[in-house]
Amino acid sequence: MRIGCLVNLQRNVKESFREALELGFQSGQLVVWDLNLYTPEIAREVLDLCQKENFELTAVWCGWSGPVHWGYPDMYYSLGLVPAYMRAQRVNELLKGAEFAHLLGVRDVITHIGYFPDDPFDANHVEIVQCVRLIGQTLAQRGQRFLFETGEELPVTLLQLMRETGLDNLGVNFDPANLMMSGRANSLDALRMFRGCLYGVHAKDGRYPDVANGKVKGTQTPLGEGETQFREIVRMLKEFGYEGDITIEREIDDPVVRRRDLAQAKCLLNEWMKEA
Repeated sequence: MRIGCLVNLQRNVKESFREALELGFQSGQLVVWDLNLYTPEIAREVLDLCQKENFELTAVWCGWSGPVHWGYPDMYYSLGLVPAYMRAQRVNELLKGAEFAHLLGVRDVITHIGYFPDDPFDANHVEIVQCVRLIGQTLAQRGQRFLFETGEELPVTLLQLMRETGLDNLGVNFDPANLMMSGRANSLDALRMFRGCLYGVHAKDGRYPDVANGKVKGTQTPLGEGETQFREIVRMLKEFGYEGDITIEREIDDPVVRRRDLAQAKCLLNEWMKEA
């Protein structure tokens, strides 16, 4: 296993990678929310920089246009492929993101699909399965995989979605903190369920929702200070024979604090990997 971090792509490509390179990372997932950056010219700049710095991109994380609300209750109707009025547009955006990833020589394309309905007879459930099948089939033609970042849906529902598509190039980017902060699953139980389709892991920590005090969404913490039991996750990943990257994610606006937390997380992961 190798330790990477997220790289948020900006128009200034060199600046996008500065933090990761200064902290000594040699791999990471490229996150793209500015869809205007899906151009051959930007792809060439990214490739040149990665070659120069010996930095490997392990996945492209694709954002989307339109409303993005991570808080309760707006999160239920704004994220991923769930909003019916945005669905076709977002499918096209994901396909453009996959084309961009292909230009970069990257196999794995990741996104959140949103709060996917558990009920298989729900109209949104049926239509989202169809959209995922279309995306997966298109990516398969280029030898790519479509990965779902965990968090908004129950693990068993996500597994059922993959089964319903009938495709073998779908998988999971496991983010235990998202599952925990959404109150969807215990991280260790979820990891066992996803064992057979695990192609990416986010090292992120957090706490369960404090419902008693009116908080229906949990809070993110620095790695090692939350409730994900990430030390045990590392042990389990080694037991499972996982050979991919563990990619650190720290969502906080303060750049000084983020940089400190990234460096601390890297040290912890190195320690836990030696123990495992």
